[in-house]
Amino acid sequence: MKLKIINNRHGPDSKAWYTLKPLMRYHDPKGIPTMWGLAMHNYQHAQQLSNQKQPWIFCDMPYWGRWNPLKQAVDPGAEYYWRICYSDIHVTGIVPNLPQHRIQHINIKPWKKTQGDYILVAPSSNTVNAFIGESTWEQKTVAWLKTKTDMPIKVRHKPRKGGRSGPAYADVPLADDLKNADCVVTSCSMVSIDAVIEGIPVYCNAKCPAMPVAQTIDKFGQPVFSEQRLDWLTTLSWHQYTQQEIEEGLFESMFGEMYALR
Repeated sequence: MKLKIINNRHGPDSKAWYTLKPLMRYHDPKGIPTMWGLAMHNYQHAQQLSNQKQPWIFCDMPYWGRWNPLKQAVDPGAEYYWRICYSDIHVTGIVPNLPQHRIQHINIKPWKKTQGDYILVAPSSNTVNAFIGESTWEQKTVAWLKTKTDMPIKVRHKPRKGGRSGPAYADVPLADDLKNADCVVTSCSMVSIDAVIEGIPVYCNAKCPAMPVAQTIDKFGQPVFSEQRLDWLTTLSWHQYTQQEIEEGLFESMFGEMYALR
């Protein structure tokens, strides 16, 4: 496997380095462009590669098992994962016949088919919304939903504090916002993954990681209760790896199998 690692001046104190450093073993100037996040010049680079239909590798925060800035106090021995996707910012399909042992800890709850108390709208970051061509997604979607339903709408933005973001910085736990939600409407937020696991129907953009088991937003009111959640979660599980799994070659083996990368 040959990957052209785009470092963007990431250093040992950067979250990106947990992924990029072990991937350096595959570095080759003529390899597949491999980047972490959409910051710096990665946004333009990823757009260009997508428009030219060229392969690229995207790394970022995982679907679960997320790195915690308080890990030394919370659980210093815990394993933390890093998302790795092929030619997109998320995996949006299902790869069949993958081993399922990586999702044994997940309790998939029955679909909720009774009405909830509100619609939970979960916008992605401004950067992600712009990347998928929906820079005004939140305003447009909330206004549109109000023409389709009288149900209350609750908006949950990505938690941010002091220049950092993620669940560790949330004032309101996601579980609290999902508890009485009728459905989740999102562009590409990973809130959609928690929602589907909890049995809450999701409406989303085609670039969302929940798309294989969700409904498109234009079909709001026609929820999908997919029977493929096990295969979907299994696919997600093989698009995130610990630093050790990258170092030991598991990433190379699985991406070689899934995408014929050698």
